[in-house]
Amino acid sequence: MVHGRTAEDALDRSLAATIARTGGRLAAALLPLAALGVLRLSGVTADAPVSAWVAGGVAALGAVAAAVALLLTIAAHLERGRMRDLGDATGLGLLAALLAGLAVTAVHPLGLGIGVAAAATALGIGSALGGRRVKRPRMRWAGIVLVTLVVEAGLAAALFGGAAPGGDTLAPFLLSGGAVLLAVATALTWREGARATALGVAAASFAALAAAGPSDVWRLPGLGGVAVAAATMGLIMALRRLRRGSTSGPVATFGSATLPEVRARLQAAPDAVAEPEFDESARLRRELRATLDDLVSARRTISLQRVEIERASAVDPLTGLAGRGPILDRLRTEAATARRYAHPVAVVLTDIDGFAGLNHEHGLSVGDAILREVALRLRLRIREADALGRVGGDSFLAILPHTDEGGAANFAQGVLDRAVARPFATDRGEMTVSVSLGIAIMRPGMTLSGEDLLAAAEEALASAKAAGGNRIAFDRLHGLARLDERKPNASTDDGAIDAGSG
Repeated sequence: MVHGRTAEDALDRSLAATIARTGGRLAAALLPLAALGVLRLSGVTADAPVSAWVAGGVAALGAVAAAVALLLTIAAHLERGRMRDLGDATGLGLLAALLAGLAVTAVHPLGLGIGVAAAATALGIGSALGGRRVKRPRMRWAGIVLVTLVVEAGLAAALFGGAAPGGDTLAPFLLSGGAVLLAVATALTWREGARATALGVAAASFAALAAAGPSDVWRLPGLGGVAVAAATMGLIMALRRLRRGSTSGPVATFGSATLPEVRARLQAAPDAVAEPEFDESARLRRELRATLDDLVSARRTISLQRVEIERASAVDPLTGLAGRGPILDRLRTEAATARRYAHPVAVVLTDIDGFAGLNHEHGLSVGDAILREVALRLRLRIREADALGRVGGDSFLAILPHTDEGGAANFAQGVLDRAVARPFATDRGEMTVSVSLGIAIMRPGMTLSGEDLLAAAEEALASAKAAGGNRIAFDRLHGLARLDERKPNASTDDGAIDAGSG
């Protein structure tokens, strides 16, 4: 219930704020017409003696405001390349020229109507173009040249076409048409706040000029409204430039926040940031959000690639056994477990005898086939709790938890007698190979590490190879004793030991 009440309150506040903004913009836009009505109701006559120089001064101030706004708009277009700025620059240039002409009484009523209609058309086109951009700098300069030509042509039409007969009759229609065009442009960009308000004021000012007729005193509200609209648009451009040059603002408050925090702050940013009247901040916000999405996507891709790399490194691609890293990690774990719970663990290191010569004589494809077959036969010999991996080119490590000397000897003898004694089928026909095995044992109470066990197994393997290969040898704790399977009275059950010193 509390949450529902809060949501309703928030909706009410949002609706009230929207109504207040809309009412304020409408009131500001209708001020020129209201001022004209006040003048007429106050009894001021159309031929008041101060009207001429007052109207000229207001027109001059409006011309200055429009010229400043024109320069700022041109600079914004050259910097950002927005086509809307071209339309606004054209309209402001025409208004600046018209107001300057009115200040020196060089523009007739018909010329004023022609210029206002042209300015309203340019501002309406700018509103319709929206945020479309010109990317190439040369094209931006070409747009400025086009604006200059259009302004010159419009000024010429206002100056020389204003003297045409019937101008006093046609001028109000042109002014009214310009007001309608700007009203449509205002509706198109109503969400743009200050700019929409400026266009609304200009539309009402054109309507006031149309209703004022040739009277200078009654033109004052319209001229003042045009000056205010031009000054507002110039102020918008100036504030945007200041905002872009400032390090403060919504985008600069993120600091060293993480990606999720930045995204949360963006989503929770004030509504004013998303208003089009702050279009530069809104643009930066959109670009930052797009960059964050790209970074999140890239991080997801990198994570997937890392998983694939870890998976590929965990399994030897040739034999399908565990790779060197994973099997050594398992050895460290089993050694630590054996130390902790005081149970034996055995490791058996198996190496193919003469494998380098086999590769040289028969080719790598035959060597690979033999490696795959040896790995398969070793896998069939181990228990579910055991671990088997490839630790070298032709070396395989078997980890046998809860296994003492007898169990390790039986496993190694089984590999020697049954796993590799049978011929191997290759592309070059059947072949036989022999292997040497080194055994290392950690008994209960010993504190060997995984590295110690592997080093002991490697030393035992070297002892077996030094005796000619095709043998099994124990680690140094057992005197590097070897099981010689070629002795006629050797027994695989009791593990007959050849006490060679290695």
